[in-house]
Amino acid sequence: MTSVLSKTLYPDNKGRVCIGSLIEEGISSFRAYVDKKHRIILEPFVEIPAQELWVHKNKKALVSVKKGLEQSAKGKTKSLGSFAKHLKSKS
Repeated sequence: MTSVLSKTLYPDNKGRVCIGSLIEEGISSFRAYVDKKHRIILEPFVEIPAQELWVHKNKKALVSVKKGLEQSAKGKTKSLGSFAKHLKSKS
């Protein structure tokens, strides 16, 4: 197993180990495993809002969104003007 980062962490007086300095932005939870050699392995997870789940289930939509993000990152955008007229007023 090749490590990208190695850091010695020490438990506090309650046995807790702080891994905050190792966590990438966006990680919201971990699944913990203990292997046959008694090593603790943490698998990071990210959460998405339920209302966005459909795009991850719809392969065609996901490919389209990724393509749009790539085009935007490359500056390949085209203004379509304001969409304000399509908003429904909340009175």
